Amino acid sequence: MLRLRAKGWRAAAPVAVLLAGLIGFTSGQPAAAEPASLTQTYKCVFPIMEEDPLTVVIKADLPAKVKVGEQVPAFHVTSVSKVSKSAATALRTVGGATLEGVATADVTVHMPEGPLNIGLDNTIPKTPLPQPPADFEVTATGRAPALTFRQPGSVKIDVNRLLLTMTPRDTTGAKTALDTFETECTLDPADQNKTLHTVQVEPGTTDPTDPPDPGGGDPVPLDFGIKGSTHIKAAKGSAPLAGGIDTRYDPDKGTFDADLELDPTRGQFTLLGFLPTSADITFEQAGRTTGTLDAAGSLTAHSEMYVKLTGVSALGLPIGGGPNCRTVEPARIDLASEGRFQPHIGGKLKGTYTLPGLKGCGGFNDMISAFTAGPGNTIDLDLTYEK
Repeated sequence: MLRLRAKGWRAAAPVAVLLAGLIGFTSGQPAAAEPASLTQTYKCVFPIMEEDPLTVVIKADLPAKVKVGEQVPAFHVTSVSKVSKSAATALRTVGGATLEGVATADVTVHMPEGPLNIGLDNTIPKTPLPQPPADFEVTATGRAPALTFRQPGSVKIDVNRLLLTMTPRDTTGAKTALDTFETECTLDPADQNKTLHTVQVEPGTTDPTDPPDPGGGDPVPLDFGIKGSTHIKAAKGSAPLAGGIDTRYDPDKGTFDADLELDPTRGQFTLLGFLPTSADITFEQAGRTTGTLDAAGSLTAHSEMYVKLTGVSALGLPIGGGPNCRTVEPARIDLASEGRFQPHIGGKLKGTYTLPGLKGCGGFNDMISAFTAGPGNTIDLDLTYEK
């Protein structure tokens, strides 16, 4: 299933858990590995305290060299984050006894064929907060999806920033007054080293094709995560996108079909040219997503889905929407890959579409429809292979 996820929090502590699964590759043939290490300092903010520094040490065993078409073996990353006494004090002040959540790392794999941006979610396990408050460390391990390099050259793996979603809990396991909070941790200083490791990709003996044929022409199941956004031209605003897609690829025909899901989202728009408006948006698939993917990595896809506005507010006041508010017909969305799309890695997709008019949106239906419907809307997606 294509699954788009973007998660974050306003906190300083368990960055290690996120970095534990930054980047990983799977392969049946192990390549020679060497120790890699990166120390970074971040600036993060708790909801009830000022900016707090965080030091993260990331370690992994990574290959120094691979060949074109060769997959790097799965490797584990271990990271240790040193969290300050101030952070522990702030969380203890609101009754926190443990900390847990989800963290997302922004990683760029700079390949000869172009950069690959990866946003990877990691579960942060329940971490005890010291009592009395004191500096403490969070250690985590993990791994991430497969990569195959298609051109010779140097591949640099950079860790850019962190986005986290955190929940402190009290001794009974209940949430504290902070509930679940968000923050983005940024490198401080910004110009410090971001490179965990550099892999040298050497010419291979064959020119690999992508994706691999499993034999017998059987469909290949491919699941992806996606993240991105859509811009609505008439409404002069955008909405983030998240969701997933389960794909069955036929390597003999170069075609695929898939079940597409998009998570509920919220967009910020403008009505009447000046009125700030927000809309809660859901999506309903009207048919299976279909498309083609050739050996050169060129992908095209066609999806049809109803767009529903479950709530529309202007200046914070409800003006329409509801469970029956949706487009009069499915929006038809055509996407094409930007650069090479690799089934066991992913890639970028872009497209334009027309948003049909709306119905069932209440007394202001016609106004809302007039300022949202129309052509020239754009969509940008990053797909990341999951399994």
